[in-house]
Amino acid sequence: MSPSKSSRIPTKNRAPASLNHKLDRKLYAYAVAASATGASILAVAQPSQAEIVFTPTHKMIPIRGSVALDLNGDGITDFTFRNTLSSCGLHAAPPECSGFTAQAVEVYGNSALNGAWAAGTRGASALPPGKKVGSTVKFTNFGVMESCGTFAGFSAGSYGPWLNVQNRYLGLAFTIAGQTHYGWARLTVTVKKGTCRPATAVLTGYAYETVANTAITTGKRSGAAAVSAIERPQPTLGLLAQGFVGLEAWRRDENATSDQA
Repeated sequence: MSPSKSSRIPTKNRAPASLNHKLDRKLYAYAVAASATGASILAVAQPSQAEIVFTPTHKMIPIRGSVALDLNGDGITDFTFRNTLSSCGLHAAPPECSGFTAQAVEVYGNSALNGAWAAGTRGASALPPGKKVGSTVKFTNFGVMESCGTFAGFSAGSYGPWLNVQNRYLGLAFTIAGQTHYGWARLTVTVKKGTCRPATAVLTGYAYETVANTAITTGKRSGAAAVSAIERPQPTLGLLAQGFVGLEAWRRDENATSDQA
């Protein structure tokens, strides 16, 4: 029996169709660039946004006592508030001393890098809401908020930014893991000028920014800071290589930035 002939129809070798040479070179160059940048786009981390953490409180700073302030709740005291009172006399014991009285409310940074918004050489500013606390501010590690004194039963002077103010803000700079963060503390201080007593100081709230080197606005309790332009990815070949999806993502970022401006 003779072998049967193959039923397959032989195919002819076909030469690949060539595009226009200039177009071909452009497409090749684009593919190489897109593949190189596309991978890097996937590796770009999402920009971190600054977030405000606010803590309401009501702590009296006792006379001849102190209150510790831990802004970020890590168990480390960042600042200490003190309400001092000194008095003396020949036949009287403190605090009933008509000879001399010195009273003050002070703030101390518990680290050499922690400080309060300075007022003059030794004072601490009593800020209204809406002030930006950041790297352009001068801070002091020790600040007198308010001071009052008497001599021989008469007022010798009362001074300081915090003398009889309600709900003012203390701008603060402190460190977390070696990096600078900014915050504020809200207090009310009341002093009777003639006798320097009673002196009451109350801490009623505080806040800080979670991202290092990011300014905070006094009185602001929540919200995120706008992402800066340098953090936002530009319309690179990697995004273009993603086609419609990549372009839409870039347009959404563009619109979001425009709305925040």
